[in-house]
Amino acid sequence: MPAAVNNGFEPERFASLWAGCDTGNANEAESVNKFRALRRMVAADNLRIVDVMGRADVMQALDAQLQPVREESPQLKEAFGQITQLADALAREREITTDLREELSAAAVAESRARPLPARASHGEVVNGGLVAAVSIVTVVLMIAAVFQSFQ
Repeated sequence: MPAAVNNGFEPERFASLWAGCDTGNANEAESVNKFRALRRMVAADNLRIVDVMGRADVMQALDAQLQPVREESPQLKEAFGQITQLADALAREREITTDLREELSAAAVAESRARPLPARASHGEVVNGGLVAAVSIVTVVLMIAAVFQSFQ
């Protein structure tokens, strides 16, 4: 199995040899010799050409050396179209969210101005007096019922 990372490998030399054996070289003998040198270079590092071609450093060196023209596929164009639509939808969603937050904040401020807080309300106190009254009445009724049951 080829080594995944090899520090002695020279991607720029690989790209230079690859450029020399590409179809742009009119001298076939020179092209064949450069490919043999490229093959020996890769084999010396116990790698395969196909594995080396997929490495990021080699792709960067090949791009710098050969400046390839890449054709966009229909799938890639469709994906970019979808990305544009999604970006537009996200921008609209953010705008709507900002508007709604501003409206909610304005409504909360207007409501707080219209109805002041109770004077005794604090973080630890019970604010709902009706709930306290209901619990007190239920407790008194249960105590009275218990007293009547003990007399029977």
